[in-house]
Amino acid sequence: VVMIFGLGVVFVLMYVDKKGKEVLSDIGFSKRKIKLSLVLDILLAAGLLAMFMGDGIPEGTVLLQKENLYAAAYILTAGIFEMLFIYGFLRMSFEKAFGIIPAILVTSVFYSFHHAGFQPEFLHLFLVGLMYCAVFYITRNMLIIFPFFWGVGALWDVIISSEAGSEIKNAESLLFAMIIWLLIVIWLLYRRRRSKRNAVENIHSDHGDPDQGREKCV
Repeated sequence: VVMIFGLGVVFVLMYVDKKGKEVLSDIGFSKRKIKLSLVLDILLAAGLLAMFMGDGIPEGTVLLQKENLYAAAYILTAGIFEMLFIYGFLRMSFEKAFGIIPAILVTSVFYSFHHAGFQPEFLHLFLVGLMYCAVFYITRNMLIIFPFFWGVGALWDVIISSEAGSEIKNAESLLFAMIIWLLIVIWLLYRRRRSKRNAVENIHSDHGDPDQGREKCV
């Protein structure tokens, strides 16, 4: 909860508040090449899925079962953290400090070690990180990798290919995902209410307090 909601949502949005909404474009969330990004996202996802299906599904694996849906809910929720914090904030920070190529490499290292306690397949995940980072720079829009391209890779990798997936094929994973989404909704509603309140206060400060004006006239 602390990692996904705290770092992935609260921290990144607070950073955006401090630096200004224009930084969202640097993180990877903008209208820039949005249609192209979505088309490429779908095409890349379809190609990746075709490659996985071509290799065959492990014997005895049932794709459509509730345990896999529990795991999928957990994985897709965790994707919020990866997109906002790892591929968004960290990649942007490394790029500004060292340039694009080092940013891709270092971000991929962070992506790999981020899975250390859950899926310790460091070289494999490093290469996966390289792939997603490199594809991102085609349009510099996060929609080129999320949700479809990243989703197909993450779901297949964890649920089908990795033994680590068995740890999250339970109802607790679904509950965890629901709690995260509830916290996100509450946080966004709070931000919206605070923004409206600040706007009203700014209007009053610009025009003065009408009650005080009436008192002076009396």
